Amino acid sequence: MKKITEILLQKISEKSAEIEEFFVEKFSKNPPLIYNSVDLRHSSFKIAPVDTNCFPAGFNNLSPASKELAKKIADEYLSKYFPHAKKILITPENHTQNLRYLENVRNLQEILSDKREVRIGSLIEDLKEMMKIDLENGHFIELHPLQKQGDKIVVGDFVADLIVTNNDLTSGIPQIFQNAAAPVIPNVELGWHRRVKSHHFAIYNDLVAELCAKIDLDPWLISTLQSECHDIDFKEQIGLEPLAKKVDELLQKTAEKYQQYGIDEAPYCYIKADHGTYGMAVWPVMSGDEVLHINKKERNKMNMLKGSKQNTSVVIQEGVATVDRINSEIAEPMIYLMNGEVVGNLFRVNNSRDDKTNLNSAGASFFDLSNLNEEQLQLGAPKNDIAKIYSLVAKIAALAAAVENQQIVKG
Repeated sequence: MKKITEILLQKISEKSAEIEEFFVEKFSKNPPLIYNSVDLRHSSFKIAPVDTNCFPAGFNNLSPASKELAKKIADEYLSKYFPHAKKILITPENHTQNLRYLENVRNLQEILSDKREVRIGSLIEDLKEMMKIDLENGHFIELHPLQKQGDKIVVGDFVADLIVTNNDLTSGIPQIFQNAAAPVIPNVELGWHRRVKSHHFAIYNDLVAELCAKIDLDPWLISTLQSECHDIDFKEQIGLEPLAKKVDELLQKTAEKYQQYGIDEAPYCYIKADHGTYGMAVWPVMSGDEVLHINKKERNKMNMLKGSKQNTSVVIQEGVATVDRINSEIAEPMIYLMNGEVVGNLFRVNNSRDDKTNLNSAGASFFDLSNLNEEQLQLGAPKNDIAKIYSLVAKIAALAAAVENQQIVKG
């Protein structure tokens, strides 16, 4: 079959009006989030999102050019949806030892500070005074303790007009956000205490089906097959039989698509925590039999989530091996969006993993496409062309997150 990059470039060229009309109409009814990041996988015959984040870290990896674009798009978003917000609080994760994450927060502060005053308010409950943390290259970050004055959230005499949280809220909604006068974005109900991957990808697949009907494309080429399974206890090995059955059913469906396209590869899938984050509780398997014979190491890995929460529900997602390489090393795209528009095409590179497994682990390094030259890339298309493809697929994922949010707003 033709490479997916060739197929999509042809569709983008021939059906640009239909694609643009689709996004304009959908985003008008489902306003985009302030930001998203979308992890893609590209296996030469398909390219699809495998994770969509509503509280993304990683802004420290943006190039200067990407950061300038992010400032412009962020200003457009804030001017449109929160025109009176002049004082913004960022509320980050609580792990103060992760300097790379804190550099991300500092960069996010810089992006949002272009035309507004922005401070960082920590959700650490016992923080009583400002904490200054030194970062690399002479940078530093100041974490301020949050206080509640009536319905206003403040740091000292700084009264927030808007709160941008960069905390994925796995542990729930902080009490200080309850009945706050200032809006909190993204919607706190999109935190991992409530949000599930299976619902997001069900919305994504519906949107893909609708768009692909307009541009005459098989939706499978830009999406993944999936199912879900609940009431699992990996530690006690409860619920593994129905999980194994669903794994085999999904692998069979994938094999049928492979046969349709003449793909001579063995299908595999990922079992992922439905409420998962930080790359935790992610397990690639080749058969249901692997599930039935899960070893102790995998049971422990799959049993616990961030914050020591137990994992009892999973999404089973078609695996997409990566053919992408940066400097000949295994890579996968991470697309950063603000206001539903791409601001950075990043790559996670990790040669300690193989082409079928999750690259989000220790040893990963990161690159921005705008800093790379053609000789460093093996992505299936030149820089400008691959950016068009990333934009198409990542924008559908960002739209799916916007639809999730609108469903919450409407109750």
